[in-house]
Amino acid sequence: MELTDLTRIVSTGESTEIEFKRSTAQLRSGMESICAMLNAVGRARLLLGVSDSGELIGQQVSDKTLREIAQASRSIEPLVTIQTVTVPVGRDRHVLVLDTTASGTGPFLYEGRGYIRIGTTTQRMAHSELRSAFSQSIQSDLPWDRWTASTWEPRHLDQDEISSTVRDAIAANRLAGILGERPEVILRRLELLTDAGVTRAAAILFGSEGGPGFPMGEIRLARLRGVTKDEFLDNRQYKGHAFALLRHAERFLEEHVPIAGHFLESSMRRVDVPRYPRLALREAMVNALAHRDYSIDGGAVSVSMYDDRLEIWSTGLLPPALTPLQLRGVHESIPRNRLIAEVFYRRGLIERWGRGTNKIIDEAGRLNCPDPEFEEIAGSFVVRFRPARITERPSSGIDGGSRTERVVALLETSGPLLASEILKGLGDAITLRALQTDLRVLRESGRIVAEGKARATRYRMARAPE
Repeated sequence: MELTDLTRIVSTGESTEIEFKRSTAQLRSGMESICAMLNAVGRARLLLGVSDSGELIGQQVSDKTLREIAQASRSIEPLVTIQTVTVPVGRDRHVLVLDTTASGTGPFLYEGRGYIRIGTTTQRMAHSELRSAFSQSIQSDLPWDRWTASTWEPRHLDQDEISSTVRDAIAANRLAGILGERPEVILRRLELLTDAGVTRAAAILFGSEGGPGFPMGEIRLARLRGVTKDEFLDNRQYKGHAFALLRHAERFLEEHVPIAGHFLESSMRRVDVPRYPRLALREAMVNALAHRDYSIDGGAVSVSMYDDRLEIWSTGLLPPALTPLQLRGVHESIPRNRLIAEVFYRRGLIERWGRGTNKIIDEAGRLNCPDPEFEEIAGSFVVRFRPARITERPSSGIDGGSRTERVVALLETSGPLLASEILKGLGDAITLRALQTDLRVLRESGRIVAEGKARATRYRMARAPE
């Protein structure tokens, strides 16, 4: 390395992968910084003989100096190869440039302690951060959702939910099979049951409330007054398997997401527009449940609805190869929990090939909402929605003269109604399947709400905001 090369490097200043130290008297803290930079970005460059302001002050270098550096570098675990180059900067004075790149997985420790680089500062890893880093390292060989839930057996899983998964997957043409197959056979086909036992993915997806103590998923739902968390209007927490949590979230959103009703100036027809795009909210909820970092104890998926926004938080950051900005364009699908995501895919709840965030953006635009915001905050991934802007020509996707509008008119005057009662009220020779399609369109657009189960389900108009 020439002096001109050194000057160019120093001119860029300290960063997440470059640190300045005045001399080897600060070698210990310099090695801590190397460890921190390896944990942060997988590469590190330490310059000894450079002041904090970037002045090339240099130092005397002897064989003893180089031995001290070599000995200190052996205190970094896993072992790394550090290349040391000396660059003359004046009479008998040199700057030592220490370069290294991680060749394996971390976390990297110096003298048994973990460090992390945040901007240009080096900080000790908290116990929870170090444990999470070790967990992620293990997952590189065996992902968390493939680990065996040692105390679990197939009888601890929700058999009805497993059957529902098979029905949905067959209906979506994403599973070839027979509905009458035993749950154990189905679980093996989905790689959720191995010779070693039930996997953690199976417990997250189907674990019943009477399961043997394994920490199940959790969802936190809140409606807040104003734009801060100072006052809760509604606050709920649920534990259970992923599909139960999704249903809790959907019911909560049906209750709290208002429908904005208004009349167009150009006609006397009322138009009802949900404040937030229901399909986009559902997609974000499914993604949060499928891709949450379940290895972090005490984590959860959270939905917080304020007066001016709605946020969905999921414990865990994006994979290192992805950034929030990349989610807005074409990007690779990198599921953290492949087995969990696979079951969501087979049920038709998510798509492969990284289309989820693009679908969220498209749905928000269809309802004339601002683009959702994607962000990483305090170890969590956040999707933030802003309310719809009411325009003269809302994109509802429903023709005012269609059969769906007649369903709306019927529910406005006579609801709540069973599907059979709606069929009778329409007076058309249509099939129940055709009506169910219309009802699904109206539910997804946020105009109507379903209450009850199976044939006892009644449909009513969604409540307009007070």
